[in-house]
Amino acid sequence: MLAAAFPPPGATDCHVHVIGPKSRYPLSRERRYTPMDAPAAALAAMLARLKLARVVLVQPSFYRTDNACMFAAMAELPQARGVAVLPDKVAAAELDRLHARGIRGLRVNIATGGAAALEVMRRDIAAAARLCERHGWHVQLFVASTAIEALTPLLKELPVDIVFDHFGLNAPGADTPGLRALKRLLHAGKTWVKISGAYRITSWRDPRLGPLARELCAVNPQRIVWGSDWPHTPKHSLRKPNAEEELPFQAIDTAALLALVPHWLGNDRLVRRVMVDNPRKLYDF
Repeated sequence: MLAAAFPPPGATDCHVHVIGPKSRYPLSRERRYTPMDAPAAALAAMLARLKLARVVLVQPSFYRTDNACMFAAMAELPQARGVAVLPDKVAAAELDRLHARGIRGLRVNIATGGAAALEVMRRDIAAAARLCERHGWHVQLFVASTAIEALTPLLKELPVDIVFDHFGLNAPGADTPGLRALKRLLHAGKTWVKISGAYRITSWRDPRLGPLARELCAVNPQRIVWGSDWPHTPKHSLRKPNAEEELPFQAIDTAALLALVPHWLGNDRLVRRVMVDNPRKLYDF
């Protein structure tokens, strides 16, 4: 039952990106696409408009391991945490410095780059986990759901938690091996799922999203968080590797995305858990 004001005090957007200005923070030459700018000031305005108190910035693929743009944005925002991308080997002192700046996880983005061999995925995930272990960070995965079952033995043995982007799935509404594997990992208690980027797996108005969100929450309500995926980077089908042409963001109404959350979850207690309590624990706010 829904009665409280929404969003609740302390609500967190657990998945956003910042971009540019590219004159100051140039993109990697090896990138899958060129987005428009979405600087920290625009992010701050979105958070204020939607009354979101906290935010988690996620390193996007087109900056690779150069986290400077994200760090600068985090310094401008009052309650921000970050999920970085790092090379396989990083000195302990640098990990300590990143922790002090608010990094709480490392992202392994496999989906944006297309298909990858299973052994490559395992190698990259294990390398990130080794770095995360020092401060108890998590490994955030953006991976095709078809790979989850094969990766499960490795994920269960990692010394740190796993967070799946964007529902962890490629599409809603089917009892697939990927969904079953995701639910088993979620039930075991070391895995989290972001109910974020709904439009990346289907139309963001798809009526199947609510039942999917509730199904994941029913497995382990203490391991679900929400994210807008602002600024809604271009569809994968439109992307052009290494092209200079800027592609527009998707025409997604972020406020309308946020407004779906209480309808998906159905009661104030679960809304508060997903938007306030769980992010506070996962990101150490």
